[in-house]
Amino acid sequence: MWQAPPVTITTAGARFLAAFNDIEKHFRSTLRADVAVGFAQLIRDYGQRRPLSHHQKNALVAFASLRNAISHGTYYGGRPIADPVEVVVQEIEHLRQQIIEPPLALTVLKSGNVCRVHPDDPISIALEHVRAFGYSQLPVYDDAYVGVLTTNAIARWLADQLVKNTGIAEEEPVRQVLSFAEPGEDAALVPRAITVVEAIDRLSRSRLAGQLNTTLIITQNGMRTDKPLRLVVPFDLPILSKALAFN
Repeated sequence: MWQAPPVTITTAGARFLAAFNDIEKHFRSTLRADVAVGFAQLIRDYGQRRPLSHHQKNALVAFASLRNAISHGTYYGGRPIADPVEVVVQEIEHLRQQIIEPPLALTVLKSGNVCRVHPDDPISIALEHVRAFGYSQLPVYDDAYVGVLTTNAIARWLADQLVKNTGIAEEEPVRQVLSFAEPGEDAALVPRAITVVEAIDRLSRSRLAGQLNTTLIITQNGMRTDKPLRLVVPFDLPILSKALAFN
């Protein structure tokens, strides 16, 4: 009596399935979803709770199709016709790492002392920071976070000085210049646990909302009284995005 040959899966296929199963298990555990919830729905639900990049979502959909082809597709000689190549296996293993242990923005970006000014500092100090280091945004702190002094606000202040024909008052306090900030020229305080995907999501959503000078200030717990650890600005988006690249 004829018997079908035993089903075997290649090492590459086994690695792919292991990575995919780990991702699915992580999704179900996080969402407390039972087996009746399909993988496409898991992606949508998980993305509402924890941001996933567009690239990650597309990859997950593609990997789900390959998983189905390996597990449920046509077999020939006991082996699935669909079999992932090494680069695909490496990509899903990297994606598994990104999702289960997402990289932190503070780890990806170079750390350094945050240059800040006090509300009572003369504007000349802020101008020197802009001249020497090319900063376009300076956080303002007294005992706690006050705001962000942008070069746009400085430009509006300078224009006001010229209109008044009073000369450039270099001893004018930072707090006075800060009053020339427009809505949207502010920062969001975020904890040091913010991930790369979350940072990209926060910056991107703010830019779409018209807040062109949006800054994230990473602190220990995202509190106004915390010491600033790192500024994250739209200029950092390419570096953050590169950290999510599969290759």
